[in-house]
Amino acid sequence: MQWPDLSIIKYVADRPATETDINEGAAVFLLQSEGVNIGVPMNIQIPQYAIHTDGETNTKSNVVVIQAEQTDDQQVIGALIVGTNEFMAGLSHEFELLGQTNPEF
Repeated sequence: MQWPDLSIIKYVADRPATETDINEGAAVFLLQSEGVNIGVPMNIQIPQYAIHTDGETNTKSNVVVIQAEQTDDQQVIGALIVGTNEFMAGLSHEFELLGQTNPEF
């Protein structure tokens, strides 16, 4: 498994994601209530490498964080699963953030 170069990754930072971002593969989710965006960007580096641990199965996945938003009661991170074309979202406590330096080096 090889970690990708972050310069080729689409992402959303410093603003809430839009439907267009999702359609272009730059975001995973919209935090909305009654059709209105309620998410605000989290203060973390995006994109960045991370390890996601599934809360139910304890399975670990290497991911690249492409989106991070919060509401009053939750922090949600969207990520690209390394080695696949699949996206996932999870709560921030499920992620070990590794920064922007490629973990292979």
